[in-house]
Amino acid sequence: MLLSQHIPEAITDISIIFGLAILVLLICNYLKIPTLIGFILTGVIAGPGVTDLIGENENLAVFAEIGVIFLLFSIGIEFSLKDMIRIRKQVFVGGGLQVVLTIIVTALVSHFIGLPWHQAIFMGMLFSLSSTAIVLNFLQSSGRLQSAQGRGSMAMLIFQDIAVVPLVLLTPYLAENSGGVGLDFFITILKAIVTVGGVLILARVVMPKFLFLVAKSRSSELFLLTIIVVCLSVAWLTAQIGLSLSLGAFLAGLIISESEYSHEAFGTILPFREVFTSFFFISIGLLVDIKFLFEHAFWITLITAGVMLAKSIIAGFSSLLTGNSARVSLLSGIFISQVGEFSFVLADHGIKSKVLQSANYQMFLSVSLVSMALTPFIIQKSDALTILLNNMMMNKALRKRFKHLSQRPSLKASNEPKLNDHIVLVGYGDTGKNIARVVRMAKIPFAAIDLDPQVVLAAGKKKNEHILYGNATTPSVLQHAGITSARVAVISIGGNRTEVRKVVMAIKKIAPNIFIIATTRKLSEVVKLFDVGANDVISEQFETSIELTMRILSRYLVPRAEIEDFVVKLRSMNYKMMRTIRYEQQGIQDYRLEISDTEILTMKVTEKSVLNNKALHELQLRANFGVSILAVKRGTEITTNPHGDFELKAGDILVIFGSHDAVDKMSRV
Repeated sequence: MLLSQHIPEAITDISIIFGLAILVLLICNYLKIPTLIGFILTGVIAGPGVTDLIGENENLAVFAEIGVIFLLFSIGIEFSLKDMIRIRKQVFVGGGLQVVLTIIVTALVSHFIGLPWHQAIFMGMLFSLSSTAIVLNFLQSSGRLQSAQGRGSMAMLIFQDIAVVPLVLLTPYLAENSGGVGLDFFITILKAIVTVGGVLILARVVMPKFLFLVAKSRSSELFLLTIIVVCLSVAWLTAQIGLSLSLGAFLAGLIISESEYSHEAFGTILPFREVFTSFFFISIGLLVDIKFLFEHAFWITLITAGVMLAKSIIAGFSSLLTGNSARVSLLSGIFISQVGEFSFVLADHGIKSKVLQSANYQMFLSVSLVSMALTPFIIQKSDALTILLNNMMMNKALRKRFKHLSQRPSLKASNEPKLNDHIVLVGYGDTGKNIARVVRMAKIPFAAIDLDPQVVLAAGKKKNEHILYGNATTPSVLQHAGITSARVAVISIGGNRTEVRKVVMAIKKIAPNIFIIATTRKLSEVVKLFDVGANDVISEQFETSIELTMRILSRYLVPRAEIEDFVVKLRSMNYKMMRTIRYEQQGIQDYRLEISDTEILTMKVTEKSVLNNKALHELQLRANFGVSILAVKRGTEITTNPHGDFELKAGDILVIFGSHDAVDKMSRV
């Protein structure tokens, strides 16, 4: 009976919230307002200050907490434990300085305006924290997370998340009647150290082996459940020993980040994160007291501006001292200039401990929410603000004094190899491996995606091989393979026919200009793959029949040129028929099918070739061989329709055009 009462209530609340969110987000999208602000506005409209559609709601609070857990879990997956160790100076020195200096400055100002020291220090603790959820959500969506300033912000946010634990423990001791710091504080700190040590062991030893067994099953349902259980169980475990759920979720992400399955895990958890984090941002909007906001608008605006400016400068200065450039440091400071969601948790403890007076709570809440709402706009305008702050902070003498710091290397991005103009191989079975061998010899970079963990583990042992575990229909997996900067994608996964189509559509959605070559077993699938976006399709069934035909004709001593002519005509008739009458943009290979008596071939000029160091007018290729040179590739430069004075060099790749016999004769030069 109890369950039947709660389910309709929960469904009603969710329907109201999401229905309202759809309307608000449509308007925000039209006005080009960030989605995050749309969710906060949804909460404001649904809250007691406007429509009062949703009051205090336990279901919403739980969903919001799960949203923060999934958000920090996904951040942990993307960040990597190796990266965290590598930037430990930025985390502990930069982050530590930012928190301590913010507490000191805020406490001094608060005491100056009349607050007792214990309340002034607590105000400093509240304003020292920034919103990990908001900043990282926006940095991820804008593609800045892996930038130097994004990673600098991340380093300080990590320290803040760690600092929440001792700050919460210190809060009761700031009360007027407290007896000072107790043994519980040091016990909890010891628990945190032991927990991090356990995470290191799990990340290095246990988790990769466990995930290998799960991935080996090839069950997407099992993999999804495993990832969710790892996330929630580690978060629950940390909460049980006195640490925060959010810190536990971040540590769970770090555990998985060290395995080959991190990209697939991120893609799997992404839909859950998007849904539940929306509850978190809506719940922030529900806290806003519109009446108080309008009555004290001047003071709220003044304090918000002061807090955000002070935090930007303090965080920027802290980042500068860790070796970042002035620009990167200021951008990092601007990114974390707002007040964070963990400040609400800390404020709740402050009210219970009677450190924070209720009269000051609504002011703190208003300043926090306004700073959060402004964050996306401030990040968008951060480059212009950086110039302004740089001029405010540093005169010529100061710039000269800190010049040596600015010249140090900034935070570097991930150690993963950078790929550009490469091939993405979807499927690393026999076909994928054969292609990889050839492109490796041709010195063409490639990345591969496969769902077989054994294949990925075996390939991962080779240095400089970019082999990923994951489903190629998952956008995050494709992004990590560098699909947007690739020239060609080759799909050779066999198996389910609809799966190949899904992969083609997923690739085209992210990288519409990439050239996609797909393989399929059935001839009937060719036209369907062309329809969903494939540029070239190879039917294994059809190509097998061609190979058989060639071998049969060769046994009957049919000349090689005639056999090749038959093959070209056969391919032309079949593939042209399957494409129907569609005049799309065609590559060289397509035109080759249209003209059965001609061929286009590429050949490389060697040191010993008669073509080396000769101008085209000297060679008289059209008169002597019956071919024309369409283009010459030298290094990364391509010269089309080269003139007669163009001199060929060793290493040049020629694109030649002519009859089958002429091209064959030319290829022997």
